[in-house]
Amino acid sequence: MLLVMAGPDASTHLVDDEALARARDRLAEALRASGMQAGERVAILCGTRPEMIAAREATAALGLVAAPLDPRLTAPEVAYSLAHARPRALLVEPGREPAAAAALDRMLPIRRPELVPLAPVPAGPGGAGRARPPARGVAPDTIGATLLYTSGTTGRAKGCMRSAEKEAARAAELVATYRIAPEDVHLVACPLAYSAPGILTRAGRAVGARTALLPRFSADQFLDVVAATRASLFFLVPTQLQRLLALPAELRRRADLAAVRAVIVAGAPLAPALRRAAVDWLGEGRLWEFYGSSETGTITVLRPEEQLAHADSVGRPAAGVELRVEPTAGAEEGAGEIWVRSPTVMSGYWNPVTQEVEWPGTAEGFVTVGDLGRLDDAGYLHLIDRLHDTIISGGVNVYPAEVERALVEHPEVAGAVVFGVADDEWGQRVAALVVRAHGSTVTAEELRAFAGGRLARHKVPRQIAFVAPDDLPRTSSGKPLRRAASALLRRLDPPPS
Repeated sequence: MLLVMAGPDASTHLVDDEALARARDRLAEALRASGMQAGERVAILCGTRPEMIAAREATAALGLVAAPLDPRLTAPEVAYSLAHARPRALLVEPGREPAAAAALDRMLPIRRPELVPLAPVPAGPGGAGRARPPARGVAPDTIGATLLYTSGTTGRAKGCMRSAEKEAARAAELVATYRIAPEDVHLVACPLAYSAPGILTRAGRAVGARTALLPRFSADQFLDVVAATRASLFFLVPTQLQRLLALPAELRRRADLAAVRAVIVAGAPLAPALRRAAVDWLGEGRLWEFYGSSETGTITVLRPEEQLAHADSVGRPAAGVELRVEPTAGAEEGAGEIWVRSPTVMSGYWNPVTQEVEWPGTAEGFVTVGDLGRLDDAGYLHLIDRLHDTIISGGVNVYPAEVERALVEHPEVAGAVVFGVADDEWGQRVAALVVRAHGSTVTAEELRAFAGGRLARHKVPRQIAFVAPDDLPRTSSGKPLRRAASALLRRLDPPPS
């Protein structure tokens, strides 16, 4: 197995598996010699680099719990996660020691983990001719336990504990669903600290697939990297897919996608218009979507042959998933809160005070992350919104995600975040931040007229403000940050129309 590391300039650097294995084994021995015991936590502050993979495999081999942290987090954010996780050690990628030290300086001395710099994994073409080693198989000791910090869209990030057995079940589900095999080249274009790209990478390596690492995503260079690495599958969030579709049509037509067989999208529901555009470009049989979370693993899957026929859904339950929709006050008929039970559901949330994992679900093993949805007669799940995001205007529920879907159907809208703001008369009114498509001059009045043809009058945004793409408040996985959007609206000057 070769690890192909694709640089930001779209050049490729080969790292043979033997070099990675040596780095993994040296790190495992160092952690073992330091007295670390199975079940203890180790934080990892590292980007999309071979060192991250070596660290994950070393901690898995020792039975440790890995707490991967996004290196793009600020020092206060890293300090919060470290104080919450209370790891014995903090493993840091080469060159990031000063940033890690700044985070540690914000912590109480009694809670500071030991700072352990990761040794660089050498890069070069030397592994090109090496034979592929036998696959190790999807098992708890090859996948490892994980303490994942959620994106925190409703406040402080939560520590989601996933045991090695839960992670192995998730990895096995991914291998089976996407038929990952030793012949595949998996291109990693999202941070390895995140749930989906992290477990997909470990699943692929466990069955012997090659891995290509793209440290920083750029739509302009991504297609060259796909061609250069002969990538057969990759995971994207909707924002990345949208940026690829915004490339000139001629550039996308010339792209060499011959080796690509699976483009997997998740993080936020795909708008039907974006889905149709993606299928038109990629061709039928390549686009997959799944719905899930750090807490649940995969919940539903929308397969390539279902993309257009069920464009407004997120698919049917994945293998082994039991799903029920519980009626909720104010929800429309047939809709309610989504509850899930499966072998891939988390162990629970980490409580730093008790130093224990606490289960937030039912005694029967069902858990919810607060999403609203409905199941149609064919068993497809349709997401409505987050339960806590519901806007109540004049006593009537308005779901922001429904309004967002209507707005982005406009050909001159590249993105939108909808939220509620206080209103003396209605309690709340609907507001929106909108990103215009390149070159567009669409007005708020025109968008309200467009939305009015698709939505009931009380759902049409009464306030619309236009912002730059980088200013639209969303997580890196594409989930809207409605509190941040509301705060940004209050700061805009002149006020929005």
